Amino acid sequence: MSVTMDGPVAYLSDSKSAVYFSRVNAKAGTYQGKKGEKGTALPIQQLQNALGVAFWGEDNRFPQNIEQQMAYCGVGKSGLDWKARMLYGNGIVPGRITDIKDDGTEVFTSLKRVGADKAIYDVIEQRSMFRFWMEFLQDWSWYGNCFPEAIFSKDCTNITGFTHQESCDSRFQQMADDGSFSKVYLSKMWGASSDQYVKFDPKKRVLGLIDNPKLVDMIDKKFLKTLDCIDMYNAVDSAKSIAGKLKSGNGLKSAILPVNYPSVNKTYYQVPTWDGARLAGWVEIASKIPSLIKTLFAKAFSIRYHIEIPKTFFEDKFGPETWEGMGEAKQTKAKKDLLEEMDKFLSGSDNAFKSFVTYFDVARIGKEEYGRVKITPINDTSNLDKEMITQSAADSQILVAMGVNPSLSGAGKIGTGQQRSGGSDLVENYLVYCAGLNLERQVALEPLYLMRDFNGWDSDIVFRVRDTVVNNISAGNNPTTQKTVN
Repeated sequence: MSVTMDGPVAYLSDSKSAVYFSRVNAKAGTYQGKKGEKGTALPIQQLQNALGVAFWGEDNRFPQNIEQQMAYCGVGKSGLDWKARMLYGNGIVPGRITDIKDDGTEVFTSLKRVGADKAIYDVIEQRSMFRFWMEFLQDWSWYGNCFPEAIFSKDCTNITGFTHQESCDSRFQQMADDGSFSKVYLSKMWGASSDQYVKFDPKKRVLGLIDNPKLVDMIDKKFLKTLDCIDMYNAVDSAKSIAGKLKSGNGLKSAILPVNYPSVNKTYYQVPTWDGARLAGWVEIASKIPSLIKTLFAKAFSIRYHIEIPKTFFEDKFGPETWEGMGEAKQTKAKKDLLEEMDKFLSGSDNAFKSFVTYFDVARIGKEEYGRVKITPINDTSNLDKEMITQSAADSQILVAMGVNPSLSGAGKIGTGQQRSGGSDLVENYLVYCAGLNLERQVALEPLYLMRDFNGWDSDIVFRVRDTVVNNISAGNNPTTQKTVN
């Protein structure tokens, strides 16, 4: 019998049989720690580059480009920061679901800070974890993709904590045939083959730079770190497999656990829902209007009145001979005194609705007017109110795209006379918003669930976020606060 083999394919000449050694699909798409089978992995065309990196955007700088475009959008940056803080709420609490009420409400009982459960609090409340969540949730809100680094103990039997690796620095290695990711690349220099500031504003060109190599891969390969990637759909077994390989080594032992907010029709990197407002141009509009208004104030005169004074005014006031004999200096002072008097009369709230009376001559024949002081109001043509309304529309579009009720973030409809709702409406909006965060929070908390299962904590332990709700704000009642978990 003659057998010919080439990779996973073999040919048996006697029986004229073709053999293919198929791979067993790794488990994915199931809850962490539960065995299961992957669904069908669709083939993905491989991008030809030296690293085999999966580009994030056409220039591999999608998150960096977003950050640059948002640099001048104050309401957008504030809205994303507000969302990140709301996701964390008043802190994360470990506990158990001890019962379900008839109305479907969970009865959540937090863990006691004694015995084995105290060790759980010790881990999740270490000071470094507070900074981790702050950085992690910022990237979650901005980009919808996070790359926390799980830190293993020296013997690789426990996860001791997490370090946040910025989304801007993180890129996947291109996926294998079975749809899995094995590596994550970390670099501060992705795609930086030129002065990136010039891309957004030529005036910001950095002076004195030596031209970088034309081939982006030359920079990408030089400033690079590589870490193992934990399968986000089978995190526990994947992390244990990686830990087993790292166990015998020295130095830091860690791996990346990708966590993302799913979006439609995306393979490597997810896109946050609010990006639609950026693509539609609302971020650009919101960024440009303040600059436009600044230019109007800096370069345009704001003229409210046109005052016409006849040349004969001072001759009539002082007499022709006296006026001619005053000399240039005294004549100039007389003119300035008149202008200061008129300016004082036409400005200030104390002079509102006052009457201004002047006398002038009318020719007996023809009734022609002469010697008349004329004050003409000038209509405002700056469209400032229109620009402010457009700014308000842009702000609202951006915040709504972020899932943030404009009234909760302090945004009102400037220029329309309609501002925020009353206190009761704010509380209701806040409660609805918090209720809608539950699923998103549970996905964002995946690092803690990996730590729970990897470290062998009880499998019925769950994590919830505390929310502080201010209620009873209606007239005559003192505000009170109420703690809830979500």
